[in-house]
Amino acid sequence: MTDSLEQLRKFGVAVLAGAFDRGTLASLKAAAVACFEVIERGQPVPEHYHFNRFSNSVALPALDDFGCTGSGRLQAPLDAAGLGVLFADVLGCPYACGLDQSWVRKKYPPRHAMHRPYHTQDWHQDGALGVRFSVEPGPPPPLTRLLTCWVPLSRCGMDSPGLEFIRCPQRALLHFTELSDPVMRRRFAPDMFWAPELETGDALVFLNGTLHRTYLRPDMEHIRLSVEYRLFPL
Repeated sequence: MTDSLEQLRKFGVAVLAGAFDRGTLASLKAAAVACFEVIERGQPVPEHYHFNRFSNSVALPALDDFGCTGSGRLQAPLDAAGLGVLFADVLGCPYACGLDQSWVRKKYPPRHAMHRPYHTQDWHQDGALGVRFSVEPGPPPPLTRLLTCWVPLSRCGMDSPGLEFIRCPQRALLHFTELSDPVMRRRFAPDMFWAPELETGDALVFLNGTLHRTYLRPDMEHIRLSVEYRLFPL
């Protein structure tokens, strides 16, 4: 995990290659598939799922209703060897996973998404969680302290949507008026834009200021399911 810590400090994001047990991810994926099947049948969605139709996501505890009962099973991937030390080193203190701020997302390839009422996430920073921005740009508010561990439940970034990053650590929040793709392309060099290809068992960990968005290509054919763990200092 030493290399991952160095990548995080240098780029704001690191790949955790093969860090996660595929059997553990398979049980999460089965629960996620069942959950979204219920939603897509048009059945009433329980309020505690916190379903967001635009990002097509549910809070992680929604999977309790589909076989992943209890926080231990929901957080099982985070028990992988070395992760706890890495997360504590990055945050500089003990931490806990915020289950209500951790999400399961289903993203469609472009040709499947045209008639669905959701949109892809454009450029943003997870450290904007809970922050109230002024209408006009001004002095940036402080970043919310957190770390994100993003776990795809199948391979992604090749034939299914992944994530794209700007590998340049940011120590402050950008105003929402600064987050369009043309502005990002003018502000950062082309070699800073990075969309990793991940296999089942891989994951990404990134800092609260790291700029990222959903990565799509027109030729993608398959959906992507993912779990996004948010880790907060204690």
